[in-house]
Amino acid sequence: MTGAVSAALVAQLLVAVSGYTGYAIPGDLPTVVRVPHAALEAMACGRPCAVLGFAAPDGTIALDDTLHLGADAADTSILVHELTHVLQRAAAGSAPAADCAAWLEREREAYDVQYRWLQDTAPNIRELSLRLVRLGTHPLIPPCRPGEGVRQETSGMAPK
Repeated sequence: MTGAVSAALVAQLLVAVSGYTGYAIPGDLPTVVRVPHAALEAMACGRPCAVLGFAAPDGTIALDDTLHLGADAADTSILVHELTHVLQRAAAGSAPAADCAAWLEREREAYDVQYRWLQDTAPNIRELSLRLVRLGTHPLIPPCRPGEGVRQETSGMAPK
């Protein structure tokens, strides 16, 4: 299913992300759209990849249209991750990460917020464990190479 995501869900999750990070919530909600996986791959990677979400420099968030947002916590956590990137950029005056090390720090923070949100919304440890298993055990964060420029901010969770 392609199309926009509920503004109420986006607003609710922005409040949660702001609570975890201390970042201010911008006056306008970001646009969040659901797109086919191939379109998401083209936006985020330019080739086939395991991306499920992408926060574009203009603040638009694209999410894989197979995600069950609002109904599945593991899937919804991808949106939490991408909203973290939107607030990071807003706090930096829309500036991209200055270098790969700064990009990695933003990515680590986004995963931390995503996992904390999953933990805080899970009714018990069993449910949290099931959510984490669905996301995969390791986020896909490639290391920086000497002299490497800035990377795009994506949620590189392995597909379910």
